[in-house]
Amino acid sequence: MEGMNSIDFRNWLAERMLSLPGPDAQDRMSSRSRLSIQEYLERNPDYRTSAVMLLLFPSGDFISSLLIERPSYEGVHSGQLALPGGRSEETDEDLIHTAIRETFEEVGVKVLREQVIGPLTPIYIPPSRFLVHPFVAFLNERPEFIPDEREVESLLEVNLSLFLDEEVKQRRRITFGDNMFLEAPCYVIGDKILWGATAMMFSEMESILRGE
Repeated sequence: MEGMNSIDFRNWLAERMLSLPGPDAQDRMSSRSRLSIQEYLERNPDYRTSAVMLLLFPSGDFISSLLIERPSYEGVHSGQLALPGGRSEETDEDLIHTAIRETFEEVGVKVLREQVIGPLTPIYIPPSRFLVHPFVAFLNERPEFIPDEREVESLLEVNLSLFLDEEVKQRRRITFGDNMFLEAPCYVIGDKILWGATAMMFSEMESILRGE
């Protein structure tokens, strides 16, 4: 990534994303032994579908990404770091449209379809029964963010190369939901902890950047 301009980086990443590392890369940041997606869907035929957007954009001499911090509420994802996104709706043209729509609704960034490089590997989230489809988009310049006050507590811009730093990968005792906790692998970003499905998505992105 070092020394590349924005166009070169986008083309370089697009080529690497033609072959995804998949669940093996995701599972490095999983807190549990996971079934295959097919097994999860067979056991949970009433699953729900959502899409999220991993935004990439130049920031000074670096390529950055955006995380949102969810507000505190009574639910399994309360206060977690996440990617902008949400449930698909019947009016959505496809899942890319879902990710684009939700990104605009949550952080005020209008992503064009041609700015979407492609998908990462879908992830099933057992506690909420969501099959999540992540997409990666590259913007030529840093956008102006307008977070939705109901959906977003705060925004966190992260240098993408941080995910290649082994020192940010740790195991922590993480509290979630109604005073539940677990030991989980995570990325430690300043005073924030990125874990769960979103950490698994970035783990796959990490493998792509490493060429694994």
